[in-house]
Amino acid sequence: MERIPCNTCGSSEFKPLFSKSNHKNEVFQIVQCKRCALVQVSPQPSPEEVASYYSEEYFLKRSDRGYDNYFSDGVRSEISRVFGLNLKDLDFATWEKTLSSSKRCLDVGCAAGYFVDYMQQRQWDSYGMDIAEAPVKFAREKLGLKVEQKDFLEWKEDASEKFDLITLWASIEHLHKPKETLEKIYTLLKPGGRIILSTCRWGILGKIQGPSWRYLNVPEHLYYYSLSGIIDLCESIGFQKKKHITYGSGLTTKKDAGLFYKILKYFADPTVKLFDQGDMMALCFEKANLESARR
Repeated sequence: MERIPCNTCGSSEFKPLFSKSNHKNEVFQIVQCKRCALVQVSPQPSPEEVASYYSEEYFLKRSDRGYDNYFSDGVRSEISRVFGLNLKDLDFATWEKTLSSSKRCLDVGCAAGYFVDYMQQRQWDSYGMDIAEAPVKFAREKLGLKVEQKDFLEWKEDASEKFDLITLWASIEHLHKPKETLEKIYTLLKPGGRIILSTCRWGILGKIQGPSWRYLNVPEHLYYYSLSGIIDLCESIGFQKKKHITYGSGLTTKKDAGLFYKILKYFADPTVKLFDQGDMMALCFEKANLESARR
């Protein structure tokens, strides 16, 4: 366990918020940077220690996340449905139509490669990368996808091979070095290329629920961004925000839920989305095209 400076601004001054225990009864401290307000786990376990949490069991026994088997057809279908909803809300198809037929994309933290497959179905030259062995093996052997088991920051890329799109679907909160990851993504995008990322959103719902907030999964989730915080970080790197959405009321789908709960969720989900107060967010940023910028 190591105390580290704020990954966004470098400050070492934090305000303690609360502690949170995981399924192993290990207790972790949640703190907030006094300078930029980023919320993070501190002290943090090392990357090697955190990697031990991503065993095959992590993907097969995750009922607290809403499913039991990440590799099942049902989960794959539901995840693809969410991809479709997010891309629609971000007006992805309009931008996609402006690209040439030779479109390249990379999904960082791709798990079993469901988005890699999703984009391949849309005729993209699609790649993925993840550090976890089990999902990468599934993506390669079961789905036949171009997915590699690598640490993105240690990957020695071909400088001549740039991407039109790089994605971080529910990944940035897992990373030990999120800012550095975003900086590397910027260098790998073509001018006019885009990054799409989704992550849990530290906002009013998280603040109200505190330790019981559904996305406080420690120590897998190391960072919790506010909407303004992630926008400011990306813009400081050079990205230009195109669009964002927030969604999710915190009320999960329960098979045994009563009528009142179902009615409450029916109205709560669209309400938080309408007022931009959801506890999940998806954002699209663009790397400026230098020629366009000069004009």
